[in-house]
Amino acid sequence: MKSILLRSENPFGKTSKNLIFSASIISIPAGKRSDKIGRKRLLVTGYIIFAIVYLGFAFTVNKLFLIAIFILYGLYTAMTAGVERAFISEISPKELKGTMLGLHSTIVGIALLPASSIAGILWTSFGVKVPFIFGAFMSLTAALILLLLMKNES
Repeated sequence: MKSILLRSENPFGKTSKNLIFSASIISIPAGKRSDKIGRKRLLVTGYIIFAIVYLGFAFTVNKLFLIAIFILYGLYTAMTAGVERAFISEISPKELKGTMLGLHSTIVGIALLPASSIAGILWTSFGVKVPFIFGAFMSLTAALILLLLMKNES
């Protein structure tokens, strides 16, 4: 299935390659940037980019726009995937680092179950744009919460 989806003649394959390619190129520079400016600041930026991506999915106008959105999606992935894990590792007690990373993966996995159902309900009840707008709202909410936590620590 994966080889079919990623074939260059398949439009989804082209956009998926853009995500994978951009995430691969940007991951190391994003990690280095988080070392300089801090994990939270990069995560906030990543979550804002994710909101832009989801709004882009909601309001896609053509293939070129969709390709650009998937490149941004790769940027989001590069800015958050490793950085979230590094952040969790830094704030976890030494003897619980593995446990905390496992807990993070568990929570993300459990959250994905109702997220798909909620997206399906929103899609069928209110239209195709609404789940993406809701996802953007949730991402902006996460960014805001992280910003507030950063402000309280200062």
